[in-house]
Amino acid sequence: MRLSNLPSLGLASVLFNALQSNAHKPTLLRGGQLPIPEAPSTEKLVGTNWQLKEIGGVPAIPDSQELFFKTEAELSGYDGCNGFRGEWDTVENDQDSKNSDRPSITIDILATNRRMCRLTAEAGEQKSNFMGALRQEAISFSFSADEKELTLYHTLDGNDVPIVMSRIPSPVQPDERLIGTDWVATGIVYPDSQNEEQLRPVLEDHPVTLSFSKDQINGSTGTNEFFGDIPTMTSMEFQVTNVGQTLMGWGEIDDPRKLQENAWMIILTTVNDETESPPEVVTLPYTLFDERIGDTDEWTKVLVLGSFQAPLARFVPLKDGMLDEWGKPIKQIESPLTHENPLNGNELQDTPAIKDLYFDTFQLAGSNWRASNIRGALLRSDTDVTMFFKSKTSVEGSGGCNQFDASLDKLGTLIQINGTEQPLILEHMRVEDLVPTKRYCDGMMAQVENYFFRGLSQESLFYEFDGEELTLWDAVMGEHGRQTRGMFIGRFNNVPVPSWGGQSLVGMTGDEAKAVIEDINPSLQVQIIPAGWSTTADYRLDSVRIRLGEDGNVNREPQRG
Repeated sequence: MRLSNLPSLGLASVLFNALQSNAHKPTLLRGGQLPIPEAPSTEKLVGTNWQLKEIGGVPAIPDSQELFFKTEAELSGYDGCNGFRGEWDTVENDQDSKNSDRPSITIDILATNRRMCRLTAEAGEQKSNFMGALRQEAISFSFSADEKELTLYHTLDGNDVPIVMSRIPSPVQPDERLIGTDWVATGIVYPDSQNEEQLRPVLEDHPVTLSFSKDQINGSTGTNEFFGDIPTMTSMEFQVTNVGQTLMGWGEIDDPRKLQENAWMIILTTVNDETESPPEVVTLPYTLFDERIGDTDEWTKVLVLGSFQAPLARFVPLKDGMLDEWGKPIKQIESPLTHENPLNGNELQDTPAIKDLYFDTFQLAGSNWRASNIRGALLRSDTDVTMFFKSKTSVEGSGGCNQFDASLDKLGTLIQINGTEQPLILEHMRVEDLVPTKRYCDGMMAQVENYFFRGLSQESLFYEFDGEELTLWDAVMGEHGRQTRGMFIGRFNNVPVPSWGGQSLVGMTGDEAKAVIEDINPSLQVQIIPAGWSTTADYRLDSVRIRLGEDGNVNREPQRG
């Protein structure tokens, strides 16, 4: 029988019955069988990033909401005003549910920023609808055929409102910034016979290069190739192990190529060469920042291994065309980091103009600060607006009325050079997951606290040291599309720390207390002072003195200075 000879009503009936009876069976098509596609797996969500396209057929306004499935359990996003983070999981569907053919997830939003936003009525409604969908007990979803669109279904009054999101590139996480990057050194440390360390230029015809993959490094020492594994990487440090290299030799023991290679391999195998055999795993702190090239409008990325006060090596991006297939320079590599004199930690401290500016997030750890000025409002000395950097990644304190705690993430360092003026060096960080208590406050103190918390809850901020003061600034987009210092948030004076990492060191031995402090902040110079010993009167925020009592134990909380 030919289908074309069937009456139209009969054809419709045949097709309808076929679809009903074969809802979960292969559908017979001309030329063979095509199985019905299986429901999408929640595993396909992991690592994907999405931006709102439309809600119920209504196009989203610009700068719309985002949702990033970071891992199998973690997610983050943007609600149109503030960022948020949370957890997600798979939900088993009820077989009687009309959405049983679609997988479902549940989302638990754990924390959000608290920035104040002036939203239009349309933007406010879009934000409310989007976040309302995420707070459902179960959110069913589906993918488009090419998996470039994700549709979440918001159930309202028994009806599903489709929330369509378009796939966008996944954001680079702070601990992934080095992955896939290639660098060429402008200077590395040569430990000399006096056990002093300074950055020296690399040999012009034998560049030292460094490349990062997800779990490995490789590059050139200038003559030999090297390689190693990276077991862990964070936004501030990475570990190296299983380091090896090729073994091309030299005729003379003092060949400059050999000296350069030895210096670089020492950095990769042991940061503090106090033992004959280097440790199995070496931890290398690093800083990644932007630097303006002279008086031009051009900028370059800079990677510093070690710290500004004790740099181990400096790198700039390795661009296409710099080296040939054998790793030899095609043209001279001119570095924006070139110094007329070698740069080392001692010279930084001996240069008053930039003495207190080369600080990083490690050096904030274990410091306590009380505000003297918030958004231009002068505060009394007894006002309790404080920031206590409890560790490398956490901060707590008071807004003057409510206590708070939050996490920290260092984003890099900004160096701005303007003609003959001294360079402005700002540390770039993000305060995340700020959670205050909920005590009711009124009056002027409530307004000051609101200004302070709003300043901390931005996407990111800059800070700088000036002697004993810490100053916070908004991070804004500058003329050339790069973030720079914006409005003043607050100025803080250094005050004694209440504890170290949440514990008092009083009663510990000197060595025990020193180990705790160095674990919190390895950059601090820690000195143990036995009972009856005198010390110099110099005041240094990069040092801590542990004073012992007659019993040989710590008799008061150690402090910076």
